[in-house]
Amino acid sequence: MMLPCYPVTLTGKAMETGGEEKEGDKLYTWETKYEKTWEDIREDADGLLTAEDEAEAYKLKRRKLFQHSSSVRLGMMRHMFVIVDSSQVMSDKDLKPNRLTCALKVLEDFVRVFFDQNPISQLGVISTKDGKAEKVLDLNGNPHVLSKTLCGNWSVSGELSLQNALSLAMNGLKHIPSHASREVLVVMGSLTSCDPGNIFTTIEGCVSEVLYRMKVLLMAK
Repeated sequence: MMLPCYPVTLTGKAMETGGEEKEGDKLYTWETKYEKTWEDIREDADGLLTAEDEAEAYKLKRRKLFQHSSSVRLGMMRHMFVIVDSSQVMSDKDLKPNRLTCALKVLEDFVRVFFDQNPISQLGVISTKDGKAEKVLDLNGNPHVLSKTLCGNWSVSGELSLQNALSLAMNGLKHIPSHASREVLVVMGSLTSCDPGNIFTTIEGCVSEVLYRMKVLLMAK
């Protein structure tokens, strides 16, 4: 029994010249030139087989990714000090019952969310009043201890010293390895700071030498 033979069309000269294909350009299947399609198969980095154009696209994507690798930091381990303003202005009642109570309540919620998102991180608390800074709680990874500290007895007096508080935070963070982030969160209600030196020099030193990030939450009006 003879099987029917169907002619195939070559996309050669007619396609290159943009002209119409002629009847003589049609050849049978066994007369056409075979294509080595297996030569376009490549193995990617994951051991999967892909076409050559896909492999080139993957290499280009990887190359672009590594070009920006210098800006990538490991941020799984965060070490943060929270500086709380305990000066006399935190007793103002523009926020009920007063500024300090509202700030501590917000920080309780912050601690819970912080450890939900960063379970292997550490957080410490610093209080500043009377022109001094005091470490209420060193870097700690237990959210219950932090919540208990924030719910403790806090008193207000005198003026805050942002410079002393930042210096104390820097001393506690400078020994942290570079692969972990070192951060400071400042919660303050005073518009002034009683400092022994130039606060701007201290801030520049914090950002350039020690800190990865510093945030300031201002409650003053």
